[in-house]
Amino acid sequence: MAATNFVTTGTLSEKEDLANFISMISRDETPFLSSIGKTKSKSIYHEWQTDELTAPGSGATAEGASFSDVAAAQTGGSDRTRLGNYTQINSKTVSVSGSKRAVDQAGVADEYAYQLKKRGTELRRDIEHDVVHSFHSSNGSGTRTMGGYQAYCNDPSLVVNAGAAGAYTAPGTTGVGTAGVIDRTATVADDNLADIELSQVDDVMQAIYEAGGKASTLMTSPLNKRTLSSKAHATGNNTVRNLDDTGKIRQSIEMFDSDFGEIRIVPNYIMGLAHNTGADAQTNSANFSALVYDPSFFNIATLRPLQETEVGQAGDSTIGQIVEECTLEVRNPTGCGMIVGLGGAA
Repeated sequence: MAATNFVTTGTLSEKEDLANFISMISRDETPFLSSIGKTKSKSIYHEWQTDELTAPGSGATAEGASFSDVAAAQTGGSDRTRLGNYTQINSKTVSVSGSKRAVDQAGVADEYAYQLKKRGTELRRDIEHDVVHSFHSSNGSGTRTMGGYQAYCNDPSLVVNAGAAGAYTAPGTTGVGTAGVIDRTATVADDNLADIELSQVDDVMQAIYEAGGKASTLMTSPLNKRTLSSKAHATGNNTVRNLDDTGKIRQSIEMFDSDFGEIRIVPNYIMGLAHNTGADAQTNSANFSALVYDPSFFNIATLRPLQETEVGQAGDSTIGQIVEECTLEVRNPTGCGMIVGLGGAA
């Protein structure tokens, strides 16, 4: 009688080989929030002031002129402008059963603590989304929403409309679809999107410079960044590919030297996500915009910092909630611009 050949198939005594860690496969960066500052808010409506100089002109004054003569010759001038943004409450909840907390799990010491950390990361990504990619306007009624980047970059002269046929309309003005959503073409049937162009970067940099600002960062989707790199290396653009004498080749461009200063090009994966459907799908489409700004003019103003509250027990489950209340502070709206109507094919 032949000896029994023991193999792994059908054997019941072997232990499972499950690694004692969990790999998070989703990106958790918040590029825009990481690039700007932080400050405090003391009210649900956070306010700040801006001021500006009169336009340049001749200041020639006659010898011995009286105060009244000089004052009468002065033109222009304005009082300070008061701007504000409503704080937005951002929250996530967690519910974990007693058994789930008690069992021995691979990679998790306490399911409740793990879920809180995971939800906190998700909350930060939600805030990043609302700032750069939601087209929210500042709204103090009902569920408060903070105005995002687009709500304060609302001067048409600071916006380069790349692919749309119509004029840019700022959030909160009369438009198509939900109130507060950009009506970029005056008709949602027009899907005239286009690739980003190097000349458009110069156009928006010039507009910002003429308005008194100086942008240093361009943030856009991974697709748009790749398109910029491809066009920078196109035949006739005289772009040097070799980084140094070692022969290292750089396909991407990270700095763009425009006629109005150097600008760093930063990808933001959230700006590459489509996040809406229906009538407003085109205005909220993936890869739609590129933000051109000076990070020093932006802050996240926090009224209530991120905190966890253990709500208590619901039967045999532990219930928890994390809450943060904050808003976006834009100290110089004329110092930031946008390129919109983007979204060409990959």
